[in-house]
Amino acid sequence: MKATPLAFAAIIALSACQTTTQTTTHLAVGMTRAEVLRSVGAPFSKSAEERDGVTIEKWIYKETTWDQGGWSWNRTVSDSAVIFKNGRVVSYGVENERHLRQNPAAPSVNVNVSHDE
Repeated sequence: MKATPLAFAAIIALSACQTTTQTTTHLAVGMTRAEVLRSVGAPFSKSAEERDGVTIEKWIYKETTWDQGGWSWNRTVSDSAVIFKNGRVVSYGVENERHLRQNPAAPSVNVNVSHDE
């Protein structure tokens, strides 16, 4: 099968939609709490619950990333969740994002263009 430039461009465009953060790039399923702490530091918040005798923990990490979007700077505030079961990571990823765009006419004013809570 021969790949066409259009197919290659579509693959690149679709793969660019997934959000990764500095936090999520340093995590792996199966890591212990201590390994997570060494890799990405202390979380912003923690919560836990008991389900069928198994403790499920959720750690939240907050991260702000900036990218230049033409004439203005765009800022994304991401909440990355790390889920532990029996003391090991079972899943992780960006749970929530807020996209903020700086208003080029008034640089000190941020215009919230998307709020996913």
